[in-house]
Amino acid sequence: MTTEALCVVKYGGAALGSEESLRDVIRELRARKGPIVTVVSAREGVTDLLKAATADPASRARHEEVLRKLTALHAGGPREVTLALRALERQLTRLRSAMRQLPPRARRYPSTRAPVVLSDAILAQGERLAAHWFADRLRHGRVAARALEADLIGLSTDDHHGEAIVLLDRSELPVRRAVTPLLRRGQVPVVTGFLGRSPSGKVATLGRGGSDYSATCLGYLLGASRVELVKKDVSILTADPRIVPAARPLSRLSYEEAEELAQFGAKVLHPLTVEPARARGVEVVIRSLEDPTRTTTIGPALPGEGIRALTLLSPTAMLLLRVPGGRQRRGVIAEVSRTLAAAEVNVITMFTSSALLIVLVEMASGRKARRALDPFARGDGASLEGPLEAALVTAIGEGVLADLGGLPGDVASRALGVSATSRTLSFAVPMASGRESLVSLHRALVELPRAVTLEGTVRGT
Repeated sequence: MTTEALCVVKYGGAALGSEESLRDVIRELRARKGPIVTVVSAREGVTDLLKAATADPASRARHEEVLRKLTALHAGGPREVTLALRALERQLTRLRSAMRQLPPRARRYPSTRAPVVLSDAILAQGERLAAHWFADRLRHGRVAARALEADLIGLSTDDHHGEAIVLLDRSELPVRRAVTPLLRRGQVPVVTGFLGRSPSGKVATLGRGGSDYSATCLGYLLGASRVELVKKDVSILTADPRIVPAARPLSRLSYEEAEELAQFGAKVLHPLTVEPARARGVEVVIRSLEDPTRTTTIGPALPGEGIRALTLLSPTAMLLLRVPGGRQRRGVIAEVSRTLAAAEVNVITMFTSSALLIVLVEMASGRKARRALDPFARGDGASLEGPLEAALVTAIGEGVLADLGGLPGDVASRALGVSATSRTLSFAVPMASGRESLVSLHRALVELPRAVTLEGTVRGT
């Protein structure tokens, strides 16, 4: 077996959700040629059940209800499913015990949640159940398959539980040792998505959409030529169709455009999904479970593509810092960045003028960012405003700066800050104007240029 033609296929929870979709998947895998590694998310609805259990950490009744539903969803599974359910039962018991040890006053706070490490262990059971259950169904469908749990085969992460990053260099040798022998025997490995093993040996989850990230990491580690992400009724569009009904599908994106889309709020991809694929030139194809012809291919940039897509990130928290000397003062931007990083606040973007520094952070981090910057501002005689609610609208595409002259005046006039790179134009606007700004920019950058192109084509025929 060679790894040249290896394909990694990730199936979302919906693909495992019904008997009909499951039959389609089994039929597809039986028909495919060449080595395949599959990655699975938890079955549809399972992660929500597990989150409900961790959000109600002291409720035995809720935990027993979750266990009953999970047992029914994975009925008829192999012995490993039963073992995973027993492990989950023990983890939920530990969770209730940990809650009983808290002072009575602390137990009453609605913000009290499961300890993050234990929460990760509980949430990861969804993917463990899915992998063993799915592998068993594949075997019954005459597909030689074996379930592999990512943390146990050596997929290493950092220690940021809930939003862990995969350590690719550390993972490569153990993952290859676990997966390659199965491929040589003609088997289909079924690997758990969404999770890995932290430096302390505990399970760490990768965050929302983490199974996509798992799939591209495996593509990188195993030398795959292609990664397919199979999702329910999903393709990448030029904007969120719930806000922009005229949004249209995108057949192709460059690695860089896809990364920008994920970083600036498109929920269809985990923010780190593209990074491993780009590092080794692995093609990524997102395709719809219901309609396999609806695909978006992510790969190297091609000249003249002129792709345009727009995102809306809302709400965000905006802080305005006026520093004596403004940006002419050496190191001020680096100093602000270090201050926020030390407070574990992630910066979405910064805008600067000669006297003003505008910082956008996640809404949940707004007050923390303010507390971190207060001493800095007082020490430098600066003024600090915020956090204020804002939205970030971003236009993304290779060569997007060529469209600067066509920007709608209503967006430019309400912008609180603007930044530009060779493939992004970002506008911070009042939160109330976010959706309107997205619609206006989409009309100017996507709909009208396409209409002009079509008119020119018709006239030229």
